[in-house]
Amino acid sequence: MPSGKAKGKSGTAGFLQDQQVAFRTELGERVRWLLDQFDNRAEAAQIASVTPEHLASYIAGRAKPPFELLARLSRAKSVSLDWIASGTGERLIDDAAPEGFALIALRDSEPAGDVRYGAEETAPIVCSRAWLRATFAADADDLIMVIHRGPANEPVLRDGDAMLVDVRVHAIGEDGFYVFERDGRLQTKLVETFLDGRVALKSRNPEFAPQILSGQDAARLTLLGRVRWRGGPL
Repeated sequence: MPSGKAKGKSGTAGFLQDQQVAFRTELGERVRWLLDQFDNRAEAAQIASVTPEHLASYIAGRAKPPFELLARLSRAKSVSLDWIASGTGERLIDDAAPEGFALIALRDSEPAGDVRYGAEETAPIVCSRAWLRATFAADADDLIMVIHRGPANEPVLRDGDAMLVDVRVHAIGEDGFYVFERDGRLQTKLVETFLDGRVALKSRNPEFAPQILSGQDAARLTLLGRVRWRGGPL
């Protein structure tokens, strides 16, 4: 009898150990999927505040990832923590984009001037991550979509055209369309620079006069970013 009891305890311990290994293996696969939503392992490691080697150990099931780490990574990509922990339920939270897509913040309001900066954010726009990277070398957090309003830049930019604005641009550099904030609204201007440092703010519609600023005055403008793409009706 004593030997039988010892054998039973050993069998229970082995079963529990097998269950733990299976759980870590399955968890590792879900962690792998979560990490694949980032551009690379280095980006994910930075958000998680660990090294890429730590991430590899979680994927392989050699270590159990801390809750805080999973929470940071899941929040960054709108992934359900319940799904990460159990593998059941919806993988993405309700306001997340479909797999392979990203949400771009959208601003719009009634026409007034060139572009109005809406006080409230409207529903975001869903864009392909692959298209964003290939076209702009940017991700969703680097861009905001602004709806152009008014006739100032016709026929290049028409009322109602959607513009993707690169908010990583904090200063005027190359000539192009830029979006500026002034008195609570956004204005889109074609910027041309001069060798002496002056900057011309132009509208494509000839009915709107250009404005010439000194380099110092141009540097004081509140810049939202540079227009990288325009979409509108053909």
